[in-house]
Amino acid sequence: MSNRVEGFFKSELFCYRQWDRQVSDNLLSEILKGIEPNSCNTLLIVSRNVLKKTNKNINEELFIKVDNKTLITCFYCQFQEYLVTKRVQKYLIIDNI
Repeated sequence: MSNRVEGFFKSELFCYRQWDRQVSDNLLSEILKGIEPNSCNTLLIVSRNVLKKTNKNINEELFIKVDNKTLITCFYCQFQEYLVTKRVQKYLIIDNI
């Protein structure tokens, strides 16, 4: 597992979360291909459809927190549950790769 992917730097927390949630660098590369590295305070939301296409049998979305060129953290959560939290940030939904 490297510390960089598609022009993004992985924080130490992100590397741990990536390992803990078994998110491969190949999947990250596919997700991040079309994302601008200058995305400030953005939450990438990877749909269940995308995850199923990559053989991840998970019934939740993958959330990836990005700030500028740094991947901050990643976690699985249901989209509906996350939306009830009051957070000020940009969202980018990824529904196909």
